[in-house]
Formats: sequence, C-alpha cells, structure tokens
Amino acid sequence: MTFCEHCGEKIPFLPFKCKYCGGAYCKEHRLPENHQCSFESKHIPVITSALKESKLKHSISNKGTIDVSKYIRRQKRLEKKSLKQMRRYSSKKSQHQGIKVILLLIISFSVVAIIFRSLGMEEYVFLSLNAIIYKYTFHTFITSLFIYSINPFDYFFFFSIILILIMFYFAYSMGKIIESAFGTRFLVKLFLFSGFVSFIFYILLRLGITFYYPLDSLSYFDSVGLVWGGLFGLFTFIIFPAMNQRLTALVTIIPIRMSGKSFLLIIILFRLIPGLLFGFSGSFLYFLYYLPELGGILGSYLVFKYRMFM
Repeated sequence: MTFCEHCGEKIPFLPFKCKYCGGAYCKEHRLPENHQCSFESKHIPVITSALKESKLKHSISNKGTIDVSKYIRRQKRLEKKSLKQMRRYSSKKSQHQGIKVILLLIISFSVVAIIFRSLGMEEYVFLSLNAIIYKYTFHTFITSLFIYSINPFDYFFFFSIILILIMFYFAYSMGKIIESAFGTRFLVKLFLFSGFVSFIFYILLRLGITFYYPLDSLSYFDSVGLVWGGLFGLFTFIIFPAMNQRLTALVTIIPIRMSGKSFLLIIILFRLIPGLLFGFSGSFLYFLYYLPELGGILGSYLVFKYRMFM
C-alpha cells in the first residue's frame, strides 16, 4: 500500500515518482509545482552506504547550498504521516462505530424532544434564541443538533417515519464511507461543524425576523431542531469531489443516476422550496424550520475546500 508523500492519501494505483525529488505522489500532486518539489535529489550526488548520516547533514554545494538535514526531517515527517494513515485504514477497532453512535443519539434526543414538547418544555432541548437569552439554555447548542422534530399526533406521522428511515439509510451509507476513508474523529467533527454552521444560519434568520417576532421572555415559538444540518454535511461531503461525475444512489429500492451537481441541487431544493413557500405565504417562522439546515452544506464545503480536520 502506497501513500502520497504530500497529502498522505492512499494511492490505489501505481504511484507517480517525481524525477526531481524522488518522492511518490498521487495523480493530483504528481507535478513538481503541486507538491512543492524541493528539487533536491537532482543536485545531491550519489553517496556510498559507507558514508555516515552525519555527513549528509552538512550542506552539499552544487550550484548553491542545499540543507540536507531539512530534507531528512521532511522525509521523517512524511513517513510518520504515512504510517498514521496506514494504521487508520488497517485498524478494525472502529467498525463504523461513529455513525452508529450519531444515529443512536438522534433517535434518543428525538424521543426526549417529543416528551419535553408534550410537557410544554421544548425550549430545554430544542434550539431557541428566546430561551438562550432568558433561560440560559446554552446546552441546546448541542442537543438541537441531534433532534428530528416529529409529532406523533400529526396526520402525516406515518410519512414522517418513512422519511426518517430513508434519512437513516442515506446517513448510514454515507457515514460508513467517510468513516472508513478518514476515521471516526473526522466523521464526528464533520457532523458537528456542519451543525454549527446551521446554528449560525439560525441565529441570522432569527435576528432577521425580530421585527415581526420580538425576543421576549414569554415566547418560545422559535424552537427548532437542526439535525438536518449535520446530515446534509455528511451527504454533500461525498458529492463535492464528484460534482461533474454521474453518481448512482438508491432511493429505497429505486436506483437514480445523475450528476453530482444534480444531487446537490435536489438536496438544497428539499429544504429551500418548502421554506420559502410556507415562509412567504404563511409565517416567517417557517424560515427557521427549513432554511438553517442549509448551513450544513456550506459547512461541509468549507471542510472539503480547506481540508479541515484532515
């Protein structure tokens, strides 16, 4: 198994060897300008094995002075990084425990949310800016990330259960892929960071409708659950590397094949259309129920774009 000496990613195919520095790289970093090539092996003469390592640490002059000790330290760092990646892939300790724990927390907190809502105390588990300001419910920053709002007395309760099962199927499938490739810690951080960006979206939207729904100590109708934010982060993190490729996804038992961009657009419209439709035709509070989770897509893109937590 070979790993790229620049990014540490596993190379499933024959690696590209740089003729200037001698390193092994993936397709993305095979060019010298893409892996910050030092061009050192081009100037380092062939040294017999009898030469001690102490001599290598001295500067070698050939059209300039080269710090070989810096090169050796860099190689050792890359070696440690490659070994760390290898242990991550070969370890059987995880067994996708991360995504299982996340789904279990969603089920548990959602059940607790139903109980608290029936008791008229939903502001203690759901996210509410009113409750945060007047009752100091700062713990809802975390609990709301695992709450799927569902009403067992609603006429559409059966369809909500079907939607939850489909959501769990996709979440488990995407979570296994991410956890296998990047580890449990990365999966958890991706979920929480996507939910945190959704939380920022909620605060901005809530402040935007303050003129119509003022913040006061008696009003808690702005309580929401933000579980979709973290789940959207998991869904879209798989899509971003394949935006122009055709992907196949199973919706229950029906396979659907379309480009990554199309899948991303469907996910966005899934929350955007009902949010805008009910928000402008009914109550602006629907903005809080549908739109904040779109922040999870932005959070996932930031993680993908800037290689956060990797």
